[in-house]
Amino acid sequence: MLVCDLEDFSDWGGAAYGADYKLDPACDHARAWSAVHPDDDDLEAAFVRFGDHEEHVGLVWEMDGDGAAEVAHARSRRGAAGGDDNFLIMRSWIPAGRTDAPRRHAVRAESEERAVGQLTVRSGRVVVVATGVDADETGSYATPQEREASIRALGRLNPPVQLNLDGQLGLGTVLWVKPGTYRVTCGWHEGKRGRYMPEEEMYGPLQSYADEDWSCRWVRFTWTGEPDPSEAGSTGSV
Repeated sequence: MLVCDLEDFSDWGGAAYGADYKLDPACDHARAWSAVHPDDDDLEAAFVRFGDHEEHVGLVWEMDGDGAAEVAHARSRRGAAGGDDNFLIMRSWIPAGRTDAPRRHAVRAESEERAVGQLTVRSGRVVVVATGVDADETGSYATPQEREASIRALGRLNPPVQLNLDGQLGLGTVLWVKPGTYRVTCGWHEGKRGRYMPEEEMYGPLQSYADEDWSCRWVRFTWTGEPDPSEAGSTGSV
């Protein structure tokens, strides 16, 4: 998943393939994959630069396989009461509505998360989208300027705004967040009962589950302050 400022997303190229149908290693999707899967390691999240002059920075998060992710405001346990300045993206391997145990676990595990770096969002609009999606695929644009204007217009709609392609729904979303710099941390949990709920439990009566039962992983964005006015565009650091 790519997380970046809405105004930067217009320059995201997604996946590109050559005449032999092989993924172009220079495309943004391939570079995002390389960022979280370097030769000597596998990372939960990493930063990637993109744009004609690599002027933009996005956060790439590894969902660990095909699936759906939840996006929500996430109050910090150490923050002010009622504060909704933070947001979180979570992947669990159980059907939505069967149990909120993964969410409860993420609330408690904030102090155990691994620091990734910082991401600055200036516009107050964030795109969360599959890295293979090309910004050009989100509409019929005659020119790059039209694409940029149309994507920017999404930020004026009531959030959350779903990003769709022809025949593929829900490949991304647009959120409103507080403009500023966010501390990025990753968390994960391997549950005692594993990742997948047994079929008889998926479709049977709702049950009460312990927070430790089911596996999940997430990336949290915690607001740390206003962006530096001397910096241009979105920034990221490790």
